[in-house]
Amino acid sequence: MKNHRNSLRQGLLLSFVVVVAVAGLFVAREVVFETNYPEAATTETFHGFPVDPPQPVPQFELVDQRREPFRIADHEGNVIVMFFGYTNCPDVCPATLVHYSQVKRELGPLADRVSFVFVTVDPEYDTPERLGRFVSRFDPSFYGLSGTPQETAEAAKAFGVYVDKFEDENSPVGYWVNHGTLSYVIDTAGRLVLVHPFDTDPKLVADDLRKLL
Repeated sequence: MKNHRNSLRQGLLLSFVVVVAVAGLFVAREVVFETNYPEAATTETFHGFPVDPPQPVPQFELVDQRREPFRIADHEGNVIVMFFGYTNCPDVCPATLVHYSQVKRELGPLADRVSFVFVTVDPEYDTPERLGRFVSRFDPSFYGLSGTPQETAEAAKAFGVYVDKFEDENSPVGYWVNHGTLSYVIDTAGRLVLVHPFDTDPKLVADDLRKLL
């Protein structure tokens, strides 16, 4: 566990670097987003880091915990909040889903127009059934997405998510997975518009989502 937490700190530092890159229009990120998307006129001030201009999200298809296909385009009209993690994660992943539960409560009826999505970075272990049990501990409406190793790797790469799997005898499954800790906010038109660092106050996240809705 000590080794994992040391590596986690490195992952958090990397995520901070990614946040700085986001604030700088993704100049330093290794992503596949195009940069010629028309800039949307807005006077809103957000608590998260705005993606300016908003970026169209690459279309990928994964499956949810019910083995139903999940595509960004199918959720147009809703805001999507997306996080990449894994079910054996001992800290950041469950904490993030606790925060999502709090965000949902803060939103009240508006939460029906928000899709909270957890994408695995460990698809060889995280079957749809395991993901279903995991996300339902926090809220049964949350999505748990998986796919083949190639499909999930491509989805993570599309968002510039750092992923590093390493062996550790202290893990219940023999390894840990370091990964980015950002949450990605996709607006009702399917564009990446905001990122929130780990542990952003749920009230502030909810405020940002209200503005987008």
